[in-house]
Amino acid sequence: MGSQSDGADSKAYEVAPREHWPEMQALILVVSDEKKTTASTAGMQLTVETSPLLQHRLTQVPTYMANIIRAIEQRDFAAFAEATMRDSNQFHAVCLDTFPPIFYLSDVSRAIVHVVSELNRAAGRPVAAYTFDAGPNAVLYALEGDMPEIISLMAHYFPPALKFDDPFKLAAKPAPSARDGFKHGVSAVWEQGKVARFIHTRIGDGPRVLGADESLLTAEGLPKTLKQ
Repeated sequence: MGSQSDGADSKAYEVAPREHWPEMQALILVVSDEKKTTASTAGMQLTVETSPLLQHRLTQVPTYMANIIRAIEQRDFAAFAEATMRDSNQFHAVCLDTFPPIFYLSDVSRAIVHVVSELNRAAGRPVAAYTFDAGPNAVLYALEGDMPEIISLMAHYFPPALKFDDPFKLAAKPAPSARDGFKHGVSAVWEQGKVARFIHTRIGDGPRVLGADESLLTAEGLPKTLKQ
């Protein structure tokens, strides 16, 4: 994280190249793309000023980071999932400890947490890991072999407003979950559009400089698929 007061020596580095764990994928559930009521920077400033819990979190973040890095290096999804979800939970606990509290998660966000937690419980292992930053949108991490079930489950409970064009063609599992003991009452089936869209992606190879005529978006402003 560096030591200079201006943050100039705070830098990110690559833990491992994409070839190290190509099975890792992500499903992003865009719950809302509207402007947040509390901006990230303003929210963090308020948290620093008013949240006693933040001081405790600052002692925990290095441990979470070390656990996640070690899990990536060892390709240990169970360890990666637990550390990722615990870190996300604690971040939002600090947001609630801010005065006045900051509510980044929506009812749909919390329902996503319930469905993922129930899937993991029924499977007897972490199948998916959720994480939320300063907003309601969910990022679900999973290994390639488990992604078809996760896509099917999320599409059942949270049908997106926009047609889901899955570039990996994994959304072929018809049942929302065929696992024994899965309790479907953990969430209602939300009306179509409560989640704006799904984005299914895999590990990338890092930042790259694009030419002036290149774009990652279509003419409609949506992310391009692999075919595009």
